[in-house]
Amino acid sequence: MRIAVDLDGVLANSMKAWLKIWYEEKGQLIKFEELDDWFFWKKLNINEEDFARILNKAWKRWIEIPPTEDRIGEKVCRLKTLGEVDILTARPKNTEKYALKWLNYYGVRFNRYVWARNSEAKAKLGYDVYIDDSPYMVEVLKDTGKILLLYSQPWNRSVQENVNVIIVKNLDEAYFHLRRIKNILE
Repeated sequence: MRIAVDLDGVLANSMKAWLKIWYEEKGQLIKFEELDDWFFWKKLNINEEDFARILNKAWKRWIEIPPTEDRIGEKVCRLKTLGEVDILTARPKNTEKYALKWLNYYGVRFNRYVWARNSEAKAKLGYDVYIDDSPYMVEVLKDTGKILLLYSQPWNRSVQENVNVIIVKNLDEAYFHLRRIKNILE
């Protein structure tokens, strides 16, 4: 089984670091749970470039980015017992060295680190299962027969499960579903 695991929002809670920098720069306190839209930054009257600038700044301060869960490295290692696990990210390429430092620091072992331009490009890479937090992955994987384990975050809470979309609260739930899927396929 080929498993693609997203970095931002699934392994690394980079939005918490983004919010910290936003507060430092603008003095506006926004709670993590208030990020109820994928494009939440539009409500702040900033453009995508400003959003990306702050995200890049957050990744330059990679040591301040918390994992989404405790023992994140162990949990990814457990996923690897079910198949090949790649980190598949659409993050800015110029922050790759910081992302790799972060993954190493938290003991996240993987087969490959793969960069894609966006959700559509991710879907074309032919993984069997995607673990991602983007609500747009639902649409791009529709009718592909691929499984999306949608990692629950405030910005994707309106998504409904369907034949190929299973909402997971953590990587333990992802492991449970993947093990079940693997047993069915064998």
